[in-house]
Amino acid sequence: MKPETIDLRPADPESFDLLEHPELWPDDPARQAELAALLELHLGLVAHGREIAPPSNIRRIGPRWHQGVWLPLAAAILLAMIPTVIALRHMKHIQDQSRDQARIELVARNRAQERLWATFFQQSSDLLKDFQRRTSACSKDKEDRSSELLMAQTLLRASHQLAAQGSPSPEAEALRTDLHAWLTEFSLEDGCLDPDRAQELRHLAEHRDLEDASQRQARVLDQGGR
Repeated sequence: MKPETIDLRPADPESFDLLEHPELWPDDPARQAELAALLELHLGLVAHGREIAPPSNIRRIGPRWHQGVWLPLAAAILLAMIPTVIALRHMKHIQDQSRDQARIELVARNRAQERLWATFFQQSSDLLKDFQRRTSACSKDKEDRSSELLMAQTLLRASHQLAAQGSPSPEAEALRTDLHAWLTEFSLEDGCLDPDRAQELRHLAEHRDLEDASQRQARVLDQGGR
């Protein structure tokens, strides 16, 4: 009698079909876990296909495999799969660690970005406060605003850099845009500022509530970055 060949396919061939089409996996978490376990097993079998291929002379007796034949074969299959399963689990562990590391780095970058924005808003608020104070005259009928002008130019460059990085929130970006417009107007002036022009710039900042808004936004971002 010609010996039969062992069929090691799972009872549910539809599961193997799903392994090749992950986009068709069901939403059920339990079913997804079963498929993931089957995929891990399948990869192990594929990796050791030759080592665990059943001999052609194994016979089936009745509806069951002869225990004396099947148990050694099953043991061989499991022993052949162990290195692959361990390797797969180790790879998964490394992937999980990589994802955790990437998440930690992303959080750190976001916090660093929030601190930069908080510093920008705090310094802008300080500048606007200084701009409200009286100052000495650099010439007849002109205010000496050279120190504030230097700070405004520095903050304007910082504003360009923050815009390129992206904002931590829509509110922060909207305020940066308003401050940028004010800093641009001030930066175009001379250090010896005409009093009327200085008053105009002060009214513009007050109308947009730039000083208080900058202070509030600095506190929000500073707390978020802690």
